[in-house]
Amino acid sequence: QNVSSLDEKNSVSVDLPGGMKVLVSKEKDKDGKYSLEATVDKLELKGTSDKNNGSGTLEGEKTDKSKVKLTIAEDLSKTTFEIFKEDGKTLVSKKVTLKDKSSTEEKFNEKGEISEKTIVRANGTKLEYT
Repeated sequence: QNVSSLDEKNSVSVDLPGGMKVLVSKEKDKDGKYSLEATVDKLELKGTSDKNNGSGTLEGEKTDKSKVKLTIAEDLSKTTFEIFKEDGKTLVSKKVTLKDKSSTEEKFNEKGEISEKTIVRANGTKLEYT
């Protein structure tokens, strides 16, 4: 990656569902991609995209070596925030947030089965399944 870090001079901030923001580089990198950066729960996520609207996939790593992936839909209507174990394959939790502020959060057990599910509707109503 040829851009060490994005700032207000070389990037544009895009608001995402769930109160998140993503920084998108104004210029393409040497591979013809736009650089993406976001901070979620104090975690730096980086990625690239063919588009400059903020959509794409960003990845990062927590201090406990678990992997984090943020996928932003092409029309910016949905974000998917996933946390995986160190192997990068075993899903620990997944949160999907839509533009209307509704969200679905799932937590998984050791076997990869859903152990907990929380649905928040656009009006703020919360449903929890455990």
